[in-house]
Amino acid sequence: MKTKEQGITFNKEDVQQFVQLIDDRNPIYKSLERAKEYGFETIPLPPTMPMMAYKWLDLPWELQQPIIHRKQKCIQHQRIYIDEIYRAIVEVTDPFQRQNLTFIKQTLYLYNKHGKLCFEGVSDLIVGGLS
Repeated sequence: MKTKEQGITFNKEDVQQFVQLIDDRNPIYKSLERAKEYGFETIPLPPTMPMMAYKWLDLPWELQQPIIHRKQKCIQHQRIYIDEIYRAIVEVTDPFQRQNLTFIKQTLYLYNKHGKLCFEGVSDLIVGGLS
């Protein structure tokens, strides 16, 4: 299963809220000037922050309880910046049943405006089912 492509944009407030939550004090996330001092074109996202895209995505399936998050990995292929539109796609693969539970791999892909893959967020989940 795969979602339709959806556009998402992260803004400065999203980044500042995220870094405050995880207590990341790196100055590149605080202001445009500090990011530029460190060689960035604008404020970058922390490496795991793209997973927050799920809060804006409209998934055509629903994970049924229980939902157990087994493991996760985030792969940053290209740097992601604020105020740019990224194309997001979520795909569910490798489903199999064991007892009354479904094991799946759910992957978030983010592409930049040039079609280059910037981010993969892979979550291995155990769920009560998909609907």
